[in-house]
Amino acid sequence: MPLKLSAGLVREIFWWLAFIATAIAIQALAPGLDVLAAGIIILLQERDYKAMLWLLPLFVLIQEGMGTRPFGAVLVWYGATVGIFLIGRWLFEARNFLFVFLLSASLGAVYYLLAWLMDPLQDIAFNVEDTMDKALVQAIFLPFAWRVLVALRKPYPQTEAGE
Repeated sequence: MPLKLSAGLVREIFWWLAFIATAIAIQALAPGLDVLAAGIIILLQERDYKAMLWLLPLFVLIQEGMGTRPFGAVLVWYGATVGIFLIGRWLFEARNFLFVFLLSASLGAVYYLLAWLMDPLQDIAFNVEDTMDKALVQAIFLPFAWRVLVALRKPYPQTEAGE
């Protein structure tokens, strides 16, 4: 029985593969930056939990393999991203720039806190200035990355049925 793929599904798969390749390239240029977190925010806004089911483990494997964070901190980082998003969605419209700005500011604080907690566990010297710089870059980057991704995804809106 041949596997039948709809045009929408193939387009989605290629879109996410292009996003992942671009994210890896950007992260190689800016160590410490997590570009894939913007993809998680997009998935949460679109409520595309089927895609998140296969993309989130892939994102974790990519981040752990790239060594962006101390080992194991990626799970906590993405858990915090999902948790803060779901809590914030109760208070704000999830597609609002103000919401994404507040979410990214919160994630900047989480970035710093995770480094502060996880670095000593792996005998990594905690550098306050470097970690603060990386947390600020992460917090500033996310709203702009989100805006670009929203603009790029407009030609291919997600259907309610999860096409």
